[in-house]
Amino acid sequence: MAERTGPFPDETAIIRQVIAGEVDRFRVIVERYQGSVRSICLRLVGGRADAEDLMQQTFFNAFCRIDAFDTRRSFAPWLFRIAVNNCKDFLKSHKRRERPSTVDVSASDALYVSVDDNPEQANQRREVHERLTLAVMKLPEKYRLVLVLKDVEGLTYKEIRSILRLPITTLKIRVVRARARLASMLGEELDP
Repeated sequence: MAERTGPFPDETAIIRQVIAGEVDRFRVIVERYQGSVRSICLRLVGGRADAEDLMQQTFFNAFCRIDAFDTRRSFAPWLFRIAVNNCKDFLKSHKRRERPSTVDVSASDALYVSVDDNPEQANQRREVHERLTLAVMKLPEKYRLVLVLKDVEGLTYKEIRSILRLPITTLKIRVVRARARLASMLGEELDP
């Protein structure tokens, strides 16, 4: 799971400074959220290079629209909505349909391997991570999206509702269905 993405001390003050023209302060926002945005993009599009491009596009879009941000609200859902929309647009694009789908399962291996693991344990964790990543990428977009936001990023349903603008009941149903499909896919893979 990525780091918790709640507001950090002085987040609102920093955003207000950026809006007021202190553009170099946006660096603090990027440093705080780049891991989460990268993780979301990687898990939605599958390729490391594409995810990096989409992460950069997300921060560029956020910077260009920062004056439209309501500082009374939480910044993370607003930023993640931009990332999700960029990923959706990318996946729908003609360019994406022409290119074979590739998934970079090694991009976040380090998250799943402990320094205490012996080589055999590390390989087992990598294999599980690879199977899980490939299975998640096979989920329909609407299920993959909620699963990544809920189970990988650890967001609350309220935060996800703010990002996707869907009722919480719909989100809960999609998470349950995504988990069931994922379990089914992984179960079929393990059956002889």
